[in-house]
Formats: sequence, structure tokens, C-alpha cells
Amino acid sequence: MRALVTGASGCLGRALVEELCRQGHDVVTTARARVDLPAFIAADLVTDDLRPLVAGIDRVFHCAALSSAWASRPEFQAVNIRATKRLVEASEAAGVGRFVFASSPSIYADGTDRLNLAENAALPTRCMSLYAQSKREAERIVLNHEGAMQCTAIRPRAIYGRHDRALLPRLIDAMRRGKVPMIAGGRALIDVTHRRDAARAMILAADGPGGHVWNITSGEAFTFRELVGIAGRRSGIAFRTIPIPYHVAKALAVLSETLARVGGGKEPRLTRQAVASLGRSLTLDISAARRDLGYRPSVSFEQGVAECFE
Repeated sequence: MRALVTGASGCLGRALVEELCRQGHDVVTTARARVDLPAFIAADLVTDDLRPLVAGIDRVFHCAALSSAWASRPEFQAVNIRATKRLVEASEAAGVGRFVFASSPSIYADGTDRLNLAENAALPTRCMSLYAQSKREAERIVLNHEGAMQCTAIRPRAIYGRHDRALLPRLIDAMRRGKVPMIAGGRALIDVTHRRDAARAMILAADGPGGHVWNITSGEAFTFRELVGIAGRRSGIAFRTIPIPYHVAKALAVLSETLARVGGGKEPRLTRQAVASLGRSLTLDISAARRDLGYRPSVSFEQGVAECFE
């Protein structure tokens, strides 16, 4: 199999490249900035000619995205929606057999506690962030594609591990500053996914029935307080926790975002998306992935978090 991995410089992308190479597949990689990866082709999926990327490719694994709580609507639309549509169309025209999209469970979030959600769970009328809205639209483009190419997607929850630039780095930064906020007492339940489990799920999804999407997690949920405790023990960093009521954290996030926009647009430390992610429970049912794909999580958080401190 000859596979293309977009967003190959990211946490999931690198893990996917490693796993595909380990399985003996021929891999082409791409990202906007040049990196040292197999058969690398620098490309901007929004503006560049995509035909050289997909020529001779059997399967496309689309991991590239603007994964941020802080960017403009046009930026999210370009990178997450338009680029996905262009890549799907170019892949179909090139005769690619399978297209697998890395979606996001942020599309489930509605500001309330939501537990053990299956893939057919009701989605909010309005997404809680521009990021979630853009991923929801991009997923729809992929799964509703009509053509010879079979398209599938996964919704991996809170990917972490080596090369993670979002989840644990932000937590570690807070720990090193000496204070970790505990929104709503840190009681919100969160399930996470190690990068290698997410990568294996992408590969399994390439053989799943077209038009389907699967939730992916480690299969275990923790309170935010428990996650912080495990990371703290692994890191040896001394810190204390600061309890913040949910309504106070939300008000602070609104103020922080307003000041950030007035001050030039730099991402504030606290955003409404972060407050919802850390202060409200969101856990996923992965029984469909177990049944349809034979997916089995292999890396516990206790095991996987160790590599973040190497």
C-alpha cells in the first residue's frame, strides 16, 4: 500500500507515519513547513496544486488541521474546510481507493456534562467553538462524498504523547508556573487517547465500511484532577491547585478573549473552549470501533504520559 499522510509533522501524523512504516507500507508525507520525514513534500493544502501529492496513492490519511481554540473564522474555514474539500476532490480524481479523516469529538460539546456518547448522539444546534464547527463541516464533506473512493473518519478524544503541542504541554506549563486551575473542582470526566492508539485506529478505519465514523479513546476515563495528579507524579514538578467555580471561569474566559482581541489577537491563557473542556464531562463509547474495526486500546495514560517527560 502507498499511503499519503497529511499533517505529518503533528502528534497524530508522526505516530501514523511511524506505524505505517513499521507495517511495511510505502509512505508519502506532507505538511506546510519542511520536516525530516519519509518522502516528504511541502505543501499548502489550501492553495497548492494537490495532484503531485495524490498521484499513485492508494490511501489518504488526512490529519492536517488548524487545531486551536483561537483563530479567525476565515482561517478555520480555509484550513479545516476548504483544504479538506480540495483534498477529497483531488484524491477522487487521482483514483485513490480510501480516504480517512481525523475528525474531532469537540463537535459533541454543548456546555453540559455528556457521558458515554455513541457516534449517533445528538449534536448541538450550535457548536461551542469555531474549531468544532469547522471540523464538523469537514467531517460532513468527507462522509457524504459520492464517488468510487471510500471515505471514513475517526473522532479521537484528547490525543497526547510525544510531539503533542496542545494537551499536556499546556498542563505542564501551568504546573511549572506553580498553579493549576481546577474548574468545577476538577471533577469533569475526560477520556484521552495515546497517539499510537489513534494512529492504529486510523489504519483500521481505512478498511471499515465507507461513510462511517468511529469514536476512539483509551477506553478509560479520568477526572481532570486525577489526570493532573498522574502527570504531577510523573513529572516531579511541585505545584498547587486553585479551585475555580465554573461560572467564574467562564466569565474570566469571556473577559480574557475580549482583552485578547482588543490587544491584537494573541491567544489568551483561558478560553471558553478550554473552560468547557476542563469543566464539563465528555466521555465516548468506543464499542462500535471495537466491533467494526477490531480496535483495542493498548496504551494506558499511566504508560503513555511517561514519554511526555523524557
